[in-house]
Amino acid sequence: MASSQSPLQRLRDLVIVERDDVNTLIIYGVAVGLMSLATPIAVQALVNNIAFGALLQPLFVLTIVLLFLMAIANGISALQFYVVEMLQRRLFVRHFGMAAQQLGSTLFHFRDKHHLPELANRYFDVVTLQKAASTALLDTIGYVLQSVIGMLLLAFYHPLLLAFDIFMIAMVLFILFVLGKNGVKTAIEQSQAKYQAVAWLETIADRPLLTRNASGERYVIEHSEQLAANYLNASEQHFKVLNRQNIAALSLHAVSNTLLLGMGGWMVIDRQLSLGQLIAAELVVGAMLYGLTRLGKTLDNVYQLMTSLDKIGYLQDLPQEADNETRIIAETDACRVDIHHLNMARLPSQDHLDAIDLHLAPREHLLIYTGAERGTLLDCLFGLRTPLKGHIEIDGHDLRNVNLHQLRDHIALVRDAEIVESSVIGNLELGAADLSIQQCRQALAAVDLLDFVLSLPDGMNTMLSVHGAPFSKEQTLRLTLARALCHRPRLLLLDRVLDCIDQRTLPGILDYLTDEQVPWTLIIVGQEPTLAPHCRRQIKIKDGRVIDMREAEQ
Repeated sequence: MASSQSPLQRLRDLVIVERDDVNTLIIYGVAVGLMSLATPIAVQALVNNIAFGALLQPLFVLTIVLLFLMAIANGISALQFYVVEMLQRRLFVRHFGMAAQQLGSTLFHFRDKHHLPELANRYFDVVTLQKAASTALLDTIGYVLQSVIGMLLLAFYHPLLLAFDIFMIAMVLFILFVLGKNGVKTAIEQSQAKYQAVAWLETIADRPLLTRNASGERYVIEHSEQLAANYLNASEQHFKVLNRQNIAALSLHAVSNTLLLGMGGWMVIDRQLSLGQLIAAELVVGAMLYGLTRLGKTLDNVYQLMTSLDKIGYLQDLPQEADNETRIIAETDACRVDIHHLNMARLPSQDHLDAIDLHLAPREHLLIYTGAERGTLLDCLFGLRTPLKGHIEIDGHDLRNVNLHQLRDHIALVRDAEIVESSVIGNLELGAADLSIQQCRQALAAVDLLDFVLSLPDGMNTMLSVHGAPFSKEQTLRLTLARALCHRPRLLLLDRVLDCIDQRTLPGILDYLTDEQVPWTLIIVGQEPTLAPHCRRQIKIKDGRVIDMREAEQ
């Protein structure tokens, strides 16, 4: 999956969103930079005062002024720290909400080609983003502003010091943009290798039988070694860029220190610069050059910032469902379903449908034996996939023009066990606060789970693990079905669910699902023989065409 924007473009977008706080931090940084000149200027004044005869009163005034300015600078620094903390919290919450929204509304055809749980790991880079942004805003911007202000001060001292400023700027730009070529690219490649390794660990954890024999264990070890080698190679390539920048910065630090001392000493001897100005210049340049000794760490932080923006961008770029404004008129009766000339291409991930026409009256029960094993037809009815040709109408409303989120308030699709880490009643409600306890009990009774739930120590408040424990796998499937029944859908779609239900409980569930009093139209995909007597209409899909089973038998 390729990113649609470069990290630099994402950084620009982030700065635009957070421009108020960023502008505040820059203003604070300028203020701190100006205040930081207090020390070298005070030292210059002190040296000049001593050189022309030491007086106690000027020294006392100088000390008080310096204390006052340092107090202001430190107070502003504390405000910077607070603003950055608020920014970090906002980054976490904003990106968390974005990730939840994007992952929940991702188009199904994208899910066919990508493993979303693995892509969700990219969210953890928001922690890196927090730390990298904090360092950049507090340290890097502060250092740059202080260096610029310090260089301006040097330029006023002597033209040679202005030339020294230009030399420093040119060398720093050379280190950043010439020696740093491909730095962001190699950092992203290193991060990609890291996430490939994490995805492999997820695969191992999700397949507990994979390593239980000698050949499987050997494969896991060999593949793990290959991924580790890929990561080490990517790390080496990135370190080459970072290391040459770091060596160049350290070399510049040594040359600049020596150059300033020699040039400044000559200017003092030649009476072009006072001793106080030389000491002040040394203090200013010393602070600037100290940053050069840490340039490697600073650049590493910048690369991490760019990489984290790139990884979070994967979540921002997930293709989303269209959200149309047209709404279905709320009705209390079951849905009428009309499928007109529906076509879906023959692909490994979906069923082939060729100009299907199908019409269901309200409360009608349809059984699809074969030809819909991949769930493509039900996906189209639920609005998860868009047909290649043709269209579907629910109560006369074209699905292409309706609000899908509101549509799904009327339709329920049950395919696999989907349990969240919550209580039994929490799994049934799933955010629907208007459900009563009686409705939940009725749904549990319909799937033959009520007695089991009430036998648990905490009853309906029993907490379930993410895998459904203490429920069995089959019971979690029934609990998922019970959730759909709680919400009383007008169209109920069951995709091979009933094939997996315990044969001892299946007849009772079928009786409830097909009762004349229930408020839904029912479409079942399954091959269980006991399903047929409960559904008046039975079809199969062969070569993309609908075949009526009753007519075929006759």
